[in-house]
Amino acid sequence: MMKIEKKVGKRILINGKELRLDTYCNNDNMWFWYIYTKEEVDSRLFSKSGEYFKLFLKMDQKYPYSAYEGRMYCIYLGYKYDIENIWHGLFILYPNERKTRRYLKLYDHDDSRIEVPYEEFIASSPIIWEERKPISDFVFDVEPLVYLFKDNSYIEENLHGAWYKRNIK
Repeated sequence: MMKIEKKVGKRILINGKELRLDTYCNNDNMWFWYIYTKEEVDSRLFSKSGEYFKLFLKMDQKYPYSAYEGRMYCIYLGYKYDIENIWHGLFILYPNERKTRRYLKLYDHDDSRIEVPYEEFIASSPIIWEERKPISDFVFDVEPLVYLFKDNSYIEENLHGAWYKRNIK
């Protein structure tokens, strides 16, 4: 059975690996895209620093790598939520939608989250999807990710789409 995971924030695809994409500002006030991983990726691009492989890319330049910012959403018990995190066996849901907030009787400035145990959340057969937005310095050729419930378990659809085709030789 596939376990649904939340990959937070910005992501980049380099040599078939999907990595976290952060920002970094050096002492000269220059901004960079910062990619780091414990997995060895490409020694021509990444430099090793301790147990991490790091890559800095100057901002405001064009790069041939696919990158996006992803956000996950769901319809849980008939209402829409942002999936803020999946952490320690809990789905952390944020009721961002007005209809959902009214149903939960939340005030405008109430910042409450709902924590639902993983198994209970999945047992409710929620609709789960991810939206992906482009990041200006990179190629945007990724398809959104949708989790479909088939044969009593979730499967990822459109997972390989544009990302997968690049790596077939």
